Amino acid sequence: MVIGACPDTNCPTIIAHLSPSSFPQVLFLAPAGNICKLPHATSKCHVRTFEKWKAWVFIGSLVAVAAIINFTQQHRQGERIAQEHVLTVQQDEQKTRIERERAETAAAQRAAEERKAEERHRVEEAAADHARFLARHLNTGFARKPGIPTVAVVASSEDRKENSVVGTALAGHFKTEAVELAPSLFRREFVSDGLLDDVLAGSNDITTKLELTNILEVLVLARQDVKYSKNASLENVITANMRLEVATFSVAANLKGQTWTLEVTGAGFTPTAARSQAEERLLKEIAKDTKMSLSH
Repeated sequence: MVIGACPDTNCPTIIAHLSPSSFPQVLFLAPAGNICKLPHATSKCHVRTFEKWKAWVFIGSLVAVAAIINFTQQHRQGERIAQEHVLTVQQDEQKTRIERERAETAAAQRAAEERKAEERHRVEEAAADHARFLARHLNTGFARKPGIPTVAVVASSEDRKENSVVGTALAGHFKTEAVELAPSLFRREFVSDGLLDDVLAGSNDITTKLELTNILEVLVLARQDVKYSKNASLENVITANMRLEVATFSVAANLKGQTWTLEVTGAGFTPTAARSQAEERLLKEIAKDTKMSLSH
């Protein structure tokens, strides 16, 4: 059935016509008082007039239905646009999050690589510093004899310089067939840098830093001190009061062993002459001493 509606007076009056079997049923809506001649009609139209306000109600209903359909479509379209917008925002946020995570991962990897590089650099620098430390304080080329304890002797003068004269005298005193002496193992910087004083003061890390456990069994250290005095009653003769502190150290145990003290005096008209005489007497005391021994 086809429905037509028109409020214009020029339109056909509302009629109903039952067409032949080859035509559909047609219903025209128009103001009352008009009669429509239908195409292909074979009989007179039977007209039923409706009141004018009913036609407007019908038209209004069609308009309302169309408006509802249009509103529904627009609402659904708005929802779809909103959903697409939310999806786009979520995708952008996910993309941003992934990029941020990748950047953070890359930054963490770079930081880890930088830390590793810094650690390698620190290790290399520490190894280089240690090598320089050994080269500064030890002479190279010493080869120990297997099965025989090795002993090194170092002596310091009152001005904290190596005293090779006293050191040689002490090495001769401690020399026996049961031990091997390493008279030139230490360089003069061992004394001038204060390492000898540190060991005598009880420092436990010097022997470890110098890796002496690979070379020595016993370390003998001696420190010399001199004080001067002037005697006016003896024509200002200067007296040198010399004191020698001697100590042994077990390198493996890193422990201080026996200690001895030798004291002598010397006289002269100058500090140099008084000191020289005192040191000559000190060397004689070392040679004839019977208390200092590595076997005690």
